[in-house]
Amino acid sequence: MSRSNPVDVALTNVRNKSKGTYLQDAFTITINFHPDRLTADNTPLLLAMAQSGVLKSQFETQTSNGGLTAYKGGERWQWEQRVFDGAYDDAPDNLRPKYGALNYRQYPMGASPRFGSAFFKLKPHVLEHSTFCYPDSYFNPEDFSTSDRLSDLVAMANQAKVDRLDDYIEAHIHGELSLYEDVESLILDPVYRSTPIEQQARDLGVVIEWHDGYKLTIEHMAQFPDYRGQEFIELAKRLAVNGVIDAALLGKAITEQNYEEQEVKKVWHYLARFGYRGDKR
Repeated sequence: MSRSNPVDVALTNVRNKSKGTYLQDAFTITINFHPDRLTADNTPLLLAMAQSGVLKSQFETQTSNGGLTAYKGGERWQWEQRVFDGAYDDAPDNLRPKYGALNYRQYPMGASPRFGSAFFKLKPHVLEHSTFCYPDSYFNPEDFSTSDRLSDLVAMANQAKVDRLDDYIEAHIHGELSLYEDVESLILDPVYRSTPIEQQARDLGVVIEWHDGYKLTIEHMAQFPDYRGQEFIELAKRLAVNGVIDAALLGKAITEQNYEEQEVKKVWHYLARFGYRGDKR
């Protein structure tokens, strides 16, 4: 295995366990994230991306909008070892997969808004070096596919009755992921218009677009106390301005007001689930 390209080995190993067939639908992969967060060394995230020119894996950044177990022997490492049959055991971290989602429902806010208000839309050719699973890897799924065998995963996801924030097919993009070669566009929440975040985004050198944005009143949020818990509604009340929360306010709560990120994340779940302004459901 050491003489082989670990990306090719990983793709072959997943293709061998795939059961589906080819789909004609032109789905894209998106990577949702929070554009106003900081890296582990307190560099603005978009600035760090512009400096490197690539999107990095959790193993490289040591940051995550979900759990962070991306180290040798950690849960993420063990999961990748099992799923990709050891392809990355001795590989450099920059080749390890970056996580996104297949936008099979063509959501305008990206396939997995649970992970952030912004998203990168990747170019079609990225599908060729990507693998997929359903449900999310957190649940230790048993069903996987490559891009040419997606039919079973899409059928499973279409039939599942899950919460909106769980309604995605996880994607793993293998190998280096270049901003210039692999990203089609970056789609932002309009709350960041005419802010340093917009300027940092434009410095990436990719096409910038805007979705409809997120806003949620505390009054509306209070109708769902059991969704993540009353304590997070109370936290949202402290963060709100004029009884409203948005993505920028939550970002400042973490980067400027030193609120605990894992707690603010639960408030974000409320905003992502109930506050998308273009949502008719």
